[in-house]
Amino acid sequence: MEIEMIKKRSEVVKLMRQWFDNQGFLEMLTPRLLGLPGQEPYLEPFWTEVIDADNRPYPAALITSPEYSMKRLLAAGFDKIYDLGSCFRNNEPWDGTHDPEFLMIEWYRREAGVKELMDDTENMMRFISQHVTRNTQCRDSRFEIPASSFRRLTVEQAWREYAGVELAPLLGDREAMAKLAVEKFSQTVNPDDNWDDIYFKIFLSQIEEKLGLEQPTFLYRYPASQAALARRSVDDPRWAERVELYVGPFELANGFAELCDPIEQRQRFLEEKALRSKQGRRSWPLDERFLVDLPKMGNAAGIAFGVERLAMLLAGTTSINDILPFPARERFNPLPEKPV
Repeated sequence: MEIEMIKKRSEVVKLMRQWFDNQGFLEMLTPRLLGLPGQEPYLEPFWTEVIDADNRPYPAALITSPEYSMKRLLAAGFDKIYDLGSCFRNNEPWDGTHDPEFLMIEWYRREAGVKELMDDTENMMRFISQHVTRNTQCRDSRFEIPASSFRRLTVEQAWREYAGVELAPLLGDREAMAKLAVEKFSQTVNPDDNWDDIYFKIFLSQIEEKLGLEQPTFLYRYPASQAALARRSVDDPRWAERVELYVGPFELANGFAELCDPIEQRQRFLEEKALRSKQGRRSWPLDERFLVDLPKMGNAAGIAFGVERLAMLLAGTTSINDILPFPARERFNPLPEKPV
């Protein structure tokens, strides 16, 4: 157990709350146990069962993020809100970058878009970096938060710069993307790979590993097929108003200018549900209360940010196990019981 590392995590949490409180955000503590978690096709909730006093069982899951609850709070009339607490994801690798229980902050604001999310994130990180205790017992970090502005790069610009590819003409064209992957990047393309599958084979091998190494980099304006809960760009619906942040070896944040069209959102949920079934994963009904509330959000934006990953950067470690009091490899691998 590395005491100074663990202290760094606590200090980051304290400073993070201080920054959001000073900016006029209201902290919300949304439920961690829900009957209907998110529909993300590549995240796996922890499932359990809630039993009421009459012995009636109800399926329940620990949240993978507080996103649905926070958006319903926006719809109820709240503005500038954040939730800082534990989230839970099953089937994650225990490779030093993940833990099944981790701290995440999500914040939302009305009358905002991707630009405001990037501004908030950059200002919050700079505040924490400037005020966090510099401690010689923590390892030197190669990834300082610079005083200068973070880099802001569209997905289209990133493909052009790092892969030498004009992405726009390839949008939605599976055969052209497959040909590019095989002939230029020596990737293997399977018959059941869709456009996004092939996109990520190139993105992960040619682009993502280069992002954020020289300076923190926001990547934004994603292909519409990867919109998740983001709205499409007004000027060109082939793109979506989504943003991610890369710093050093980590992807720290994922945010959206929020989709508030319940018809389009329902269709996306059904597609995600079908994809989960295709992958052999558990599926569950859509959250109809969420869909009813969705239009009431108006023009809003929100972003999820990995708290421990920022603490890792400031502590100079690439392993989450160094900053957790009890990492997963210890919690779920107890010592053998001693004989009496």
